[in-house]
Amino acid sequence: MCGLGFSACDSGPHVDFFQTVTPASSFPGTAGDPTAYAGLYAYTPNPKCVPDVPQKLDRKTEVRLFYGNGVDPNEIPRYTGGLQRYYDFYGVKMFTRYDPIAVPLDHAVVLNGDVIGKWMRDVAGVDPACMLSTYPTVACLQAEGAALFYNVKQFLRAYAEPDRTVVNLVLLKRVASLDPDAADDPTNWMIAGLGLSQELINSGGASDTNLSLADALDETDFSPTVFIAVNLTDFILKEPDIVVAHEFGHAYGLSHVEKSYPGYYTNLMQPTASDCDLSLDSSQLATIEQNTARYGDVILDSRLQGPELVSFIDRAPEIMATVRARIAARALALGGAP
Repeated sequence: MCGLGFSACDSGPHVDFFQTVTPASSFPGTAGDPTAYAGLYAYTPNPKCVPDVPQKLDRKTEVRLFYGNGVDPNEIPRYTGGLQRYYDFYGVKMFTRYDPIAVPLDHAVVLNGDVIGKWMRDVAGVDPACMLSTYPTVACLQAEGAALFYNVKQFLRAYAEPDRTVVNLVLLKRVASLDPDAADDPTNWMIAGLGLSQELINSGGASDTNLSLADALDETDFSPTVFIAVNLTDFILKEPDIVVAHEFGHAYGLSHVEKSYPGYYTNLMQPTASDCDLSLDSSQLATIEQNTARYGDVILDSRLQGPELVSFIDRAPEIMATVRARIAARALALGGAP
């Protein structure tokens, strides 16, 4: 059985679960001419991927670009171009004024209960046996969140705080760490994207037994940030357009649509969006228009709820509770007590 170590079991590949991010010397930098970066958003039209267009807007969105370990910076235009290819249909232009920045991240979230338990004990000074309680304390639950979201918090503190009225697009090899707990079906962690905004985490309520996402993440005043799993997106989809476009739909204030929503199966904001011709309707476009009311202003009232293929935010209480139960079981096996 794996010990409570920061890396994977000796029998498997080494995994650096917790990775430090410090701002590059070039950040925040001096804004350049957006035309110098226009090539990032160039694309070849795809006649098979044409959504319905009830109306066209006249809006712009500033995007700051980042890429993680093992992601070829030459691949960035595939994602930014795919993003623009979708939103061009609706008259929304993306622009960038800074060079893409490399960040030392392999993944965004840690989903290994053993590793999180060790972090709680050795770094946060919280006995992971606290998870055995029916009502874990706030300190107990925040220690779990500090480990689970460690890399996300590192990025936000380095590059997203305070809110700079841009959307950060971060391309990583994966969103969830390698080596989840052995009992898990790997498909449980097939997370193609993770989108966060201040409005999103503030909208999540807490219960008696489940700390809110806002408390678990414990970050404030940050720019909306979207992490995209390059490996998974490329494996499942021929083009990344729909994953990136969906996440940006959330950044523009669009919630998931329910199955009772008119046109659910053809709407970009359905939770399992994967077809490249999914559309936005007039009501959704009105929200985008309202939330990009001035040049470069992206978020006024976001209700970001990504990510997709498997939705982390929609499943966050379930995922965190599963990890919590795993930590508790491990603590019990080691002789802990509630």
